[in-house]
Amino acid sequence: MDIQLDGKVVQVLPEQRGNGKNGEWVRNSFVLEYSDGGYPSKLCLEVYDAEKWEKMKSCAVVGADVHVRFSVSSREWNGKWFTSARCFYCSSSGVQKPQPAPVQSAVPNAQPAPQTDIPQDGSHVEDDGLPF
Repeated sequence: MDIQLDGKVVQVLPEQRGNGKNGEWVRNSFVLEYSDGGYPSKLCLEVYDAEKWEKMKSCAVVGADVHVRFSVSSREWNGKWFTSARCFYCSSSGVQKPQPAPVQSAVPNAQPAPQTDIPQDGSHVEDDGLPF
């Protein structure tokens, strides 16, 4: 299954090495944050091919907006199932996030009003640290 996704790299994980029945393996991984119209989600993508990682690591840096192509597969081991997302293509997405337009003042050399956290209608809501 070939899946395409645009997102932002939020973490590059340390390289991992190990030995398996087919010899030594090397895994590089990075975490992509994306949104499908709802809340942001995160996906850890794995790259096992060293040559592909050499090509991808220039765009798989923290903060980069990227376009990735990957496949998802699951396998069973000792009665447990494991799912992996293997990335085989990564490039700069070229998607530019819109920047807010600067506000023009009708009065020349006017200073902007200071920002306050207290609403102008007199109501006050305490910040309880929750994101909602």
